[in-house]
Amino acid sequence: MPTEEVQSELGVGQDPDGACATDVDVLGVAERAEVAGDPGDGTVEQHAASVERLGAATTQLLTDWLTRFAAAGTMITLRPVLDLGSQAAVDQHDPPEAMRETVMLRDAHCVFPGCSRDSRTCDLDHITGYLPMEDGGPPGQTSPANLAPLCRRHHRVKTHTAWHYKRLDDGSYVWTAPTGLQHHLVPTPRLTRQA
Repeated sequence: MPTEEVQSELGVGQDPDGACATDVDVLGVAERAEVAGDPGDGTVEQHAASVERLGAATTQLLTDWLTRFAAAGTMITLRPVLDLGSQAAVDQHDPPEAMRETVMLRDAHCVFPGCSRDSRTCDLDHITGYLPMEDGGPPGQTSPANLAPLCRRHHRVKTHTAWHYKRLDDGSYVWTAPTGLQHHLVPTPRLTRQA
Protein backbone atom coordinates (compact mmCIF):
# COMPACT_ATOMS: atom_id res chain seq x y z
CA MET A 1 0.00 0.00 0.00
CA PRO A 2 1.46 3.42 -0.89
CA THR A 3 2.58 5.57 2.05
CA GLU A 4 0.09 8.34 1.19
CA GLU A 5 -2.79 5.85 1.35
CA VAL A 6 -1.67 4.54 4.74
CA GLN A 7 -1.20 8.10 6.01
CA SER A 8 -4.68 8.97 4.80
CA GLU A 9 -6.14 5.94 6.61
CA LEU A 10 -4.43 6.87 9.87
CA GLY A 11 -5.28 10.56 9.58
CA VAL A 12 -1.73 11.80 9.16
CA GLY A 13 -1.54 15.45 8.23
CA GLN A 14 0.89 18.28 7.72
CA ASP A 15 1.48 20.72 10.52
CA PRO A 16 1.92 24.44 9.73
CA ASP A 17 5.70 24.03 9.38
CA GLY A 18 5.26 21.32 6.76
CA ALA A 19 6.40 18.47 9.01
CA CYS A 20 4.36 15.29 8.96
CA ALA A 21 2.77 14.42 12.32
CA THR A 22 0.24 11.97 13.68
CA ASP A 23 -1.04 10.53 16.92
CA VAL A 24 -1.64 6.81 16.54
CA ASP A 25 -3.42 5.20 19.47
CA VAL A 26 -2.67 1.49 19.71
CA LEU A 27 -5.23 0.42 22.25
CA GLY A 28 -4.81 -3.26 22.84
CA VAL A 29 -3.60 -6.61 21.72
CA ALA A 30 -6.37 -9.13 21.27
CA GLU A 31 -6.26 -12.90 21.30
CA ARG A 32 -4.25 -14.73 18.67
CA ALA A 33 -5.93 -14.90 15.30
CA GLU A 34 -5.46 -17.49 12.60
CA VAL A 35 -4.72 -15.84 9.27
CA ALA A 36 -4.48 -17.73 5.99
CA GLY A 37 -1.16 -17.68 4.20
CA ASP A 38 1.25 -20.30 5.58
CA PRO A 39 2.12 -22.72 2.79
CA GLY A 40 2.61 -25.49 5.40
CA ASP A 41 -0.81 -25.89 6.98
CA GLY A 42 -2.76 -22.99 5.49
CA THR A 43 -2.59 -20.75 8.56
CA VAL A 44 -0.21 -18.35 10.25
CA GLU A 45 -0.56 -17.42 13.91
CA GLN A 46 -0.62 -13.64 14.32
CA HIS A 47 -1.72 -11.15 16.94
CA ALA A 48 -4.29 -8.47 16.24
CA ALA A 49 -4.32 -4.92 17.55
CA SER A 50 -7.04 -2.31 17.50
CA VAL A 51 -6.27 1.23 16.40
CA GLU A 52 -8.72 3.98 17.37
CA ARG A 53 -10.54 5.48 14.35
CA LEU A 54 -9.09 2.76 12.11
CA GLY A 55 -10.12 -0.57 13.62
CA ALA A 56 -8.49 -3.96 13.77
CA ALA A 57 -5.15 -4.72 12.14
CA THR A 58 -2.62 -7.47 12.53
CA THR A 59 0.38 -6.46 14.56
CA GLN A 60 2.52 -7.17 11.50
CA LEU A 61 0.52 -4.68 9.40
CA LEU A 62 0.72 -2.12 12.20
CA THR A 63 4.50 -2.67 12.44
CA ASP A 64 4.82 -2.17 8.67
CA TRP A 65 2.83 1.11 8.81
CA LEU A 66 4.84 2.49 11.70
CA THR A 67 8.13 1.50 10.06
CA ARG A 68 7.14 3.37 6.90
CA PHE A 69 6.10 6.43 8.90
CA ALA A 70 9.36 6.44 10.85
CA ALA A 71 11.39 6.11 7.64
CA ALA A 72 9.53 9.14 6.23
CA GLY A 73 10.33 11.20 9.34
CA THR A 74 6.79 11.10 10.74
CA MET A 75 6.38 11.81 14.45
CA ILE A 76 4.35 9.02 16.04
CA THR A 77 2.97 8.85 19.56
CA LEU A 78 2.16 5.37 20.86
CA ARG A 79 0.21 5.10 24.07
CA PRO A 80 0.55 2.15 26.41
CA VAL A 81 -1.84 -0.78 26.24
CA LEU A 82 -4.49 -0.45 28.94
CA ASP A 83 -6.29 -3.14 30.89
CA LEU A 84 -9.88 -2.12 30.25
CA GLY A 85 -11.03 -4.45 33.02
CA SER A 86 -8.88 -2.74 35.67
CA GLN A 87 -10.75 -1.56 38.74
CA ALA A 88 -7.69 -0.08 40.48
CA ALA A 89 -8.63 2.81 42.75
CA VAL A 90 -6.77 5.92 43.88
CA ASP A 91 -7.15 8.17 46.90
CA GLN A 92 -7.54 11.46 45.02
CA HIS A 93 -10.35 13.29 43.24
CA ASP A 94 -8.84 13.50 39.77
CA PRO A 95 -8.12 10.15 38.09
CA PRO A 96 -4.67 9.42 36.65
CA GLU A 97 -4.45 9.71 32.85
CA ALA A 98 -4.52 5.91 32.32
CA MET A 99 -7.72 5.61 34.38
CA ARG A 100 -9.32 8.48 32.46
CA GLU A 101 -8.40 6.82 29.16
CA THR A 102 -9.83 3.50 30.37
CA VAL A 103 -13.21 5.16 31.06
CA MET A 104 -13.14 7.03 27.70
CA LEU A 105 -12.57 3.74 25.88
CA ARG A 106 -15.22 1.89 27.88
CA ASP A 107 -17.90 4.56 27.30
CA ALA A 108 -17.59 6.38 23.97
CA HIS A 109 -20.28 9.00 24.74
CA CYS A 110 -21.82 10.95 27.59
CA VAL A 111 -23.83 8.39 29.55
CA PHE A 112 -26.87 10.63 30.11
CA PRO A 113 -29.93 9.20 28.30
CA GLY A 114 -30.15 10.45 24.73
CA CYS A 115 -26.82 12.32 24.72
CA SER A 116 -24.29 11.49 22.01
CA ARG A 117 -21.46 13.88 22.94
CA ASP A 118 -18.07 12.17 22.51
CA SER A 119 -16.66 11.12 25.89
CA ARG A 120 -13.30 12.70 25.03
CA THR A 121 -14.99 16.10 25.43
CA CYS A 122 -16.77 15.16 28.67
CA ASP A 123 -16.10 15.58 32.36
CA LEU A 124 -15.53 12.43 34.40
CA ASP A 125 -18.21 12.24 37.06
CA HIS A 126 -17.95 10.36 40.34
CA ILE A 127 -21.17 8.32 40.25
CA THR A 128 -21.17 8.23 44.04
CA GLY A 129 -20.10 11.74 45.02
CA TYR A 130 -16.49 12.24 46.06
CA LEU A 131 -15.83 13.18 49.68
CA PRO A 132 -12.24 14.20 50.45
CA MET A 133 -10.48 11.86 52.83
CA GLU A 134 -9.64 14.78 55.16
CA ASP A 135 -13.42 15.31 55.47
CA GLY A 136 -14.04 11.66 56.37
CA GLY A 137 -14.31 10.20 52.87
CA PRO A 138 -13.37 6.54 52.39
CA PRO A 139 -10.23 5.50 50.50
CA GLY A 140 -10.46 4.36 46.88
CA GLN A 141 -13.37 6.54 45.76
CA THR A 142 -11.83 7.22 42.36
CA SER A 143 -11.92 4.09 40.22
CA PRO A 144 -13.30 3.15 36.79
CA ALA A 145 -16.27 1.54 38.55
CA ASN A 146 -17.20 4.91 40.12
CA LEU A 147 -16.46 7.13 37.10
CA ALA A 148 -18.53 7.90 34.02
CA PRO A 149 -18.29 10.50 31.25
CA LEU A 150 -20.89 13.25 31.38
CA CYS A 151 -20.90 16.29 29.11
CA ARG A 152 -20.72 19.53 31.07
CA ARG A 153 -24.49 20.16 30.71
CA HIS A 154 -25.47 16.72 32.03
CA HIS A 155 -22.78 16.81 34.71
CA ARG A 156 -24.45 19.97 36.02
CA VAL A 157 -27.90 18.37 35.74
CA LYS A 158 -26.72 15.40 37.81
CA THR A 159 -24.92 17.60 40.37
CA HIS A 160 -27.54 20.33 40.85
CA THR A 161 -30.90 18.60 40.30
CA ALA A 162 -32.68 15.48 41.50
CA TRP A 163 -31.41 13.32 38.61
CA HIS A 164 -29.21 10.45 39.79
CA TYR A 165 -27.79 7.24 38.37
CA LYS A 166 -25.90 4.07 39.08
CA ARG A 167 -23.66 1.80 37.06
CA LEU A 168 -24.70 -1.85 37.03
CA ASP A 169 -22.37 -4.85 37.11
CA ASP A 170 -22.96 -5.44 33.37
CA GLY A 171 -21.62 -1.93 32.59
CA SER A 172 -25.01 -0.39 31.81
CA TYR A 173 -26.45 2.61 33.62
CA VAL A 174 -29.82 3.24 35.23
CA TRP A 175 -30.79 6.90 35.48
CA THR A 176 -33.64 8.06 37.70
CA ALA A 177 -35.43 11.29 36.74
CA PRO A 178 -36.83 13.67 39.37
CA THR A 179 -40.27 12.18 38.59
CA GLY A 180 -39.04 8.69 39.51
CA LEU A 181 -39.06 7.47 35.90
CA GLN A 182 -36.04 5.27 35.20
CA HIS A 183 -34.00 5.13 32.01
CA HIS A 184 -31.73 2.17 31.23
CA LEU A 185 -28.70 3.00 29.10
CA VAL A 186 -26.26 0.53 27.53
CA PRO A 187 -23.17 2.56 26.61
CA THR A 188 -21.32 2.15 23.34
CA PRO A 189 -17.66 1.24 23.80
CA ARG A 190 -15.10 3.10 21.73
CA LEU A 191 -13.68 -0.26 20.63
CA THR A 192 -15.41 -3.56 20.13
CA ARG A 193 -13.58 -6.83 20.46
CA GLN A 194 -13.31 -8.90 17.33
CA ALA A 195 -14.34 -12.55 17.81
